[in-house]
Amino acid sequence: MITIVIPSFKRAGKVAGYDYFSEAKIVIPASQESAYREFYEEARLIVIPNEEDGAIAKKRNWILHNIPRPMVMIDDDVDRIVYCEGGEYFKANGRAQQCIDLPKERVMDWLAAGFNLAEQWGCPMWGINVNEDGRNYQQYKPFALTSMILGPFSAHLDHDCIYDEGMGTKEDYDMALQLINKYRKILRFNKYAYMCEHGDNAGGIVSMRTMEREMKFARAIEKKWGRAIIKYPEKPKKMSAILNGKVSVPVKGV
Repeated sequence: MITIVIPSFKRAGKVAGYDYFSEAKIVIPASQESAYREFYEEARLIVIPNEEDGAIAKKRNWILHNIPRPMVMIDDDVDRIVYCEGGEYFKANGRAQQCIDLPKERVMDWLAAGFNLAEQWGCPMWGINVNEDGRNYQQYKPFALTSMILGPFSAHLDHDCIYDEGMGTKEDYDMALQLINKYRKILRFNKYAYMCEHGDNAGGIVSMRTMEREMKFARAIEKKWGRAIIKYPEKPKKMSAILNGKVSVPVKGV
């Protein structure tokens, strides 16, 4: 049985994928339970101790330790899954675009197929493309085994890696690097992507991001793995420049 969880923080009434991921449960700290119960069914809330919340890595580790696998973690600002089909464009929302919405009725079957392939290939985690830009869709390379799988969508089979709380907001890059280092591969479906609105969505990690903190965590992960593997600009001029690292995994494969 596949478990879907949505870690959430200070976004009562604003969990974007609540209806789309209809079998998902929202993981919240005890201090915010009453606020979330105003908007969501009690049966779909998982309340954890306040001391296990706060830092996103700590919360993700609680989930890894307490939620059975196969398990999918989806950020609370992800509202749906999309996919590309060939190199074709489709008319949607009054404009041409390459991505098609995955119907919510197909989500559970799609997740099952993802876990089946990951298990067959010996991959401890699988995920999807990190944004919906059709230029990232590589129709002749549908799968990747050494590409990053980031926090908005990560699907876990059994493994013993945990999120490094010292990495702060770079915990998802660090987890992907840990798993590739230990298991030599993780599975990413290039055809699929998640739709989300990180930048202006109040609450969650957004409420904690500052240039100073992002710089601190960028340097921390560089120090852990080396700039030959992951690096950020040395003198960034804006926040967006240090949100995503440039990764070069020293493992052969796609």
